Order: sequence, then structure tokens, then C-alpha cells
Amino acid sequence: MRAQKEQLLFQAMEQGLSGRVDEATASLGALESMLDVDAVPEDLGYQLFATAVRHRLAGAGAGSRNPYLHPDASERQIDLFRSLMAHMPLASTADALANAVLESLLGGQEEATLVDVGIGQGRQAVRLLQSLSRRGALPGRLTLVGVDPSGASLAQAEATTARVAREVGASVCFIGVESPVEALSEATWARLRALSGPRVVNAAFALHHVAEAPDSQGPARDAVLRQLRALEPVALVMCEPNTDHFQAAPLERFGHAWRHFTHVFQLLDSLGVPGEERAAIKRFFGREVEDVVGTVDESARCERHETARMWMARLSRAGFEPLELLEHLRPDGVHPALTLEREPGVVGLRWRDEVLVAVLAVKPAPARS
Repeated sequence: MRAQKEQLLFQAMEQGLSGRVDEATASLGALESMLDVDAVPEDLGYQLFATAVRHRLAGAGAGSRNPYLHPDASERQIDLFRSLMAHMPLASTADALANAVLESLLGGQEEATLVDVGIGQGRQAVRLLQSLSRRGALPGRLTLVGVDPSGASLAQAEATTARVAREVGASVCFIGVESPVEALSEATWARLRALSGPRVVNAAFALHHVAEAPDSQGPARDAVLRQLRALEPVALVMCEPNTDHFQAAPLERFGHAWRHFTHVFQLLDSLGVPGEERAAIKRFFGREVEDVVGTVDESARCERHETARMWMARLSRAGFEPLELLEHLRPDGVHPALTLEREPGVVGLRWRDEVLVAVLAVKPAPARS
């Protein structure tokens, strides 16, 4: 049954890309007649992909918008992300690994700066402050720069970090920058370069949102990485899904998305998460599926994931090299369902046969003569 459902789904996508809309619609109808979302957990995944293919066929994906900036009234993507953090070990383990690196770099400093790209509502920064406090390693003064396109999220991040700073006795100066990182002005970059060091950059599940022109190879994200290198940080830490939803052609991208999100959904189904919350988390990923699969206008897509290897190549071109510290960390909070795969500057979070998320840590490479 699973093989038949998968065959119909891939067949519909291929037919749609070939312009055979009636055939694709018939394939989707045959698939959807086999689904029982209430009784079979895996069927919600098929439904989410089928819906994305239907939207592509109808051209509805041409106006896709960033769900963090244009949320549905019913469920905001940032709120669904909080549910994901509570139940999904991929996010929480990546968070633990990244914060372990940040703690090692910022702990005990008299004065330091953390530039958090895509800070959201400040979830990771709060955990970092709390962990540094438990270790007795709070910096004497921390400048926290939150870069985020959502003003509402920035306001909440500032309020939340201020409250937690008071609770733990930390001295934190919050600077909010309401903008996509690729749209920062040169004056803003200059202000960031002037902040007190040591400077550390964090970007958790953020840099794949950098807007790019259709059919480009990623010049905008390369430019962002060069600007981050120009900050002369002691390190840059990233968390990213480990899949190619950017440079791959549409049918190949569809295959990558199916493999990646099917593994994610199967992991979620194995965890004993209550049904309603499990479905909500899948809907979070379903909006990413809609963007990756259902969007017709390439310039409108915002979920442009790349593999860890692709990111490391970009980081190297921007003037970074692996930070050995990451490879040797053994943080608490690693879920037993996951296996850590380590290589220079990267820790992959593997479930079964697939590395689903990667944590990367790099430092400025010496200037070439």
C-alpha cells in the first residue's frame, strides 16, 4: 500500500511538471481516495504533499509568502515552532549542541557580543543565559544583537531576555535590528563591526531563508556570510536542515523533500507525542512542504535548505574554517533516538539512515598571503 501511495504521489508531480494537469489531478485523486488521516499516522504526510502538488498545479503557489511574517490567523508558524521544540529531538538536540559552543566562547568574558541572526522570540538566547548562570559563567556584560524581520518577535525577544537577565543577574544590552539579514545596510554592518568583542554569531535555522533570485547559485547568502566574516567573530554557529531544496531541479527537489520530511514524520510518529500535537507539528513542516513543492514562482520561495556540505563550501569561500571545539563536545540533552555524526566543523543529527539536521561551527580562517 505504501509503495502504491508513493508511486501515485511522484507520478502526479512528474505529470504536473510535464504540463499534463488532468493526468496529475487524476493521480492525486486516486492517492487521496486511499488516505485515512485519522486512522493512519503516515497518511497526513501524503496529504500534505498532495495538497502542495495541487497548489502547484493550480498556480496557487505563485504568491507564497514567508509564514513567519504572514501567519495564518489560526496557527502562527512561530507558535507551532515552540511545540516542535518541546517534542521534537532534532530541534532540541541542535539547540543543546549550538548553545554548548556558545557557552564555551562567551562564558566568563568580561564583555562580549552575541549577534543572533533570526533570533525569533529569543528562545535560544534565554536558554543560553540560564545555562551560563547555572555554570557561574555569565559574562560581565553581554551585548545581544537580535536580527529578525519580525518586529513583533523582536519585541518579545527583548522583553523575555530582559526578564530572564533580571532573574539570573546578568547584564544584557539588547539591540534589535528589524530586517532580513540580507537587507542590512552598510551602516548597520559598520555598527555591528564596532561592537565590543569577542563577537560571536549565531544563526539557528535562519540562513536558508535568505532571499535569492530565481535560478541563482546563492549570491545573496554568500554575501551575507562575507559580511558576517567581516565582523571578525571568534566563531559562527549555525543549525540547518540537511537537505537540498535550493539548487536541485523541481522534480529532484521533490524527491529530496519527500525523503527528508518522511524521515522527520516517521521520527515524530515514533516518539509517543499526543495526536493533536503531533498533527500540529506536521502542519508546521507542511507549510515548508508547501513552499518547497507547491510554489511556482521561485523568487517567492523562502525555504531554500542546503546540505551541511554545501554550507561548509560557502563558509570556506567566505573565509571561514572548521571550529574544532564542536567536534569534541558531549552536551547533555542528546535524545537517544538520534546518533551524532561528527566531522570537522559539523555534527549531523542522524535518525536511522538519514542525517536530518546539521550543526556547524566555524572560525575565521587566516588571511591568505
